[in-house]
Amino acid sequence: MTERDQSKLNCDITIFGATGFVAKYVAQYLLAASKDCPRTLKLTLAGRNSAKLNSLMNDLRQKYAVADGNYEMETFVADCNDNEALVQMASMARVVINCAGPFEVYGSGVVAACAQTGADYIDITGEVEWAGSMRLRHGDRAASSGSRIISLCGFDSVPSDLSIFAAVQALEEASKGESKLAIKSGSTWHSVFGSMNGGTLHTALDMQPDLKHCMFESEGERKGKMRKVPFMFYDPLVLAHKDVRFDPNCDERKEQLAMTEWINQTPSIDKFLKSGVSIPFFMAVVNSKVVHASAIALKYGPKFTYRERYLPLGYTRTLYTKWLSAIPALFMLSSILAMTAILKLPIIGKRLAMLVLPPGSGSPDYINERGYATVHAQVIAETTSSGPSRATCEMKFQGDPGNLVTGQTASESALSLVFNRSELPPRSKDGFGTPAELLGRVLLKRLKMSTVRPVQISTSVE
Repeated sequence: MTERDQSKLNCDITIFGATGFVAKYVAQYLLAASKDCPRTLKLTLAGRNSAKLNSLMNDLRQKYAVADGNYEMETFVADCNDNEALVQMASMARVVINCAGPFEVYGSGVVAACAQTGADYIDITGEVEWAGSMRLRHGDRAASSGSRIISLCGFDSVPSDLSIFAAVQALEEASKGESKLAIKSGSTWHSVFGSMNGGTLHTALDMQPDLKHCMFESEGERKGKMRKVPFMFYDPLVLAHKDVRFDPNCDERKEQLAMTEWINQTPSIDKFLKSGVSIPFFMAVVNSKVVHASAIALKYGPKFTYRERYLPLGYTRTLYTKWLSAIPALFMLSSILAMTAILKLPIIGKRLAMLVLPPGSGSPDYINERGYATVHAQVIAETTSSGPSRATCEMKFQGDPGNLVTGQTASESALSLVFNRSELPPRSKDGFGTPAELLGRVLLKRLKMSTVRPVQISTSVE
């Protein structure tokens, strides 16, 4: 592996797709955070339209006067199909934040450029199958160049991934002196207030899982035969390293993980909620793949499974109402299913989505600022001793989850790579990995210590 000389790079962070709806929140957060950076933050706004980039840069400079921050900003024109320009863009930057989706359409060249040049890479995708394919295609090159490629650094899937990671860390620290704990299960319960933006909606509608691969074995002696447990849209280990993903010895574990994902799709009465009722979180099918990959890489435990739940009433009200929370929970679940069915209708669904929420659109700032996202996580360990066997983590984010929270988590992920490089966990074998695996405690600390929008993070062990 050949590590780049960081001192010779003339850009800290490049935002590709900078004129997009969510990208503006990434840029705003970075400029607001620049006042706390140890030196001048060098930021580049990149995209295909020079006029729009310059207009955005001027707007940002007016809103964030240099006296209030500590930054330099410029633009760079690069089209997603211009490989030469993308390589030049990546070669100048320490970190590239890719905000141009759908990523399967616009993102592959950016990943390739970063893997080739050694630039670190962050994105806000929720397209796990695409992210897994990038690891297969560019893992060897990233391993040689020294880059860290970290997808799913927005609201998908940092809160889920990091809350489980923090709970596991708390439990392991409380059990020092004993043999390493085997975590047998992890669960998260989400409470959110916010709205979906146009880019996210249309990306979700365009995602087409390979149903044949989900239903039938594609390799080995059972090739062509029906799987014992069909995959929930995607391989449960789609984001894991290829040595794990295609290891026949992991087939039984995949079945276990897939079964847990299917069970997660039903309403449940949870002991954690004191008999309150939860329903599946609408991003569970994505976030679970990230947590599975982290569990493999960080060795949570050989039988670790993960559930992801949604609390329509919020955590506190669900505790108070107990089983009565089933009424709003079931109403919300029915509404989500009905809306999904309508939007998935051929022709009609896409036209309706274009009418209601076209790409590039989203809620105005005054609504986004009223949003929030709270996640409660619990992990349970297999233990035969009298020591602690479970831990919880609570994370509270300010702002709309898909816009402001995504802008924050992506920005802090990039700032971790720029300013906390010596504190980061070791790189993975091929440079690809999850937020918990490749950023871990550093990202947790940065989120908690943020002066722009501090994230409340607390853990407990019992």
